[in-house]
Amino acid sequence: MVFAGLKPDTPRERAKRTRWLGPLHRLVDRIPSKPAPSDPLYLSNRTFDQKVKLWLAITVPCLILAGLTVLGLSHFYHANGPGPAPEPPAAVVAAKLLPDLDKTMRPDVIADVQVLEAHVESEGGMKVTGIVKNNTGRLIHTTEIILNLTDAADSKLGAVRAQVDNLAPHATVKFQVPIEQKDAALALVREVTTR
Repeated sequence: MVFAGLKPDTPRERAKRTRWLGPLHRLVDRIPSKPAPSDPLYLSNRTFDQKVKLWLAITVPCLILAGLTVLGLSHFYHANGPGPAPEPPAAVVAAKLLPDLDKTMRPDVIADVQVLEAHVESEGGMKVTGIVKNNTGRLIHTTEIILNLTDAADSKLGAVRAQVDNLAPHATVKFQVPIEQKDAALALVREVTTR
């Protein structure tokens, strides 16, 4: 007995497999049973209409899919709802959070004396130098300035106190205070008091 590769039961097996499709099984059976073209150049010998139909069958679904993707990404279909509520102004938020806050209350700001400049110098020994200005029209007998000292990495090294006496009205005066911190790089104003 020699096997020649023939399967005589193939149509019956195919019919059994497609029977669950019901009335559509005849159509499914006909599709694979189309005879193969006998022309070896059947792809090259197609007419222009056949080539156009093939390209349209490929291109049109791709264009539709690309168009739907572009529409989806371009936010063309926005919900027409109210959207997110805008942020309320700061005054409204403050009124809700602090209803008993006195609107006429102002923080106490000492503007009598202003430190215009303060920095660390290393020439002739470590020291803090700066400039203060009297913003009032009267003589200020004593002005005390507390400065925090930090190194180049902003680590706090300590504090130093500078005193300026007899600051004339609207005058600008330089001050200088020696310091012991050898690696001090910055002087930050912490507090200014007057007497």
